[in-house]
Amino acid sequence: MRKSIIALMLIATTASAQTDSTQLSSLKKVELADVYLKEVQRVSEKMALIAFDTIPGNVPVTKYTNSKFAKVNKKMDAYKVTLIQQFMEIIPYADKKDIIRSILYLRGL
Repeated sequence: MRKSIIALMLIATTASAQTDSTQLSSLKKVELADVYLKEVQRVSEKMALIAFDTIPGNVPVTKYTNSKFAKVNKKMDAYKVTLIQQFMEIIPYADKKDIIRSILYLRGL
């Protein structure tokens, strides 16, 4: 029974990845670059808060911690702007298959 459930999960995951891959293949490189950068932003936001179990709810609310989180948010916003401005010009030079593979990898995180 356990092996059957695992097999079904693997089949569902593989089918989902193939569907995503097919949909992504129909996009142009510039559109893929946009999708890729959105995925990078999503992952980078999660990375910043991963030590707090994705939300900073376990941290005491003080003037000090509030100012630190405000600084982190400000830096993350600046990072996002820089990332989009700089990478949007060079990501389309990558191979389309590599961009799609990277998007699928980031979606799995």
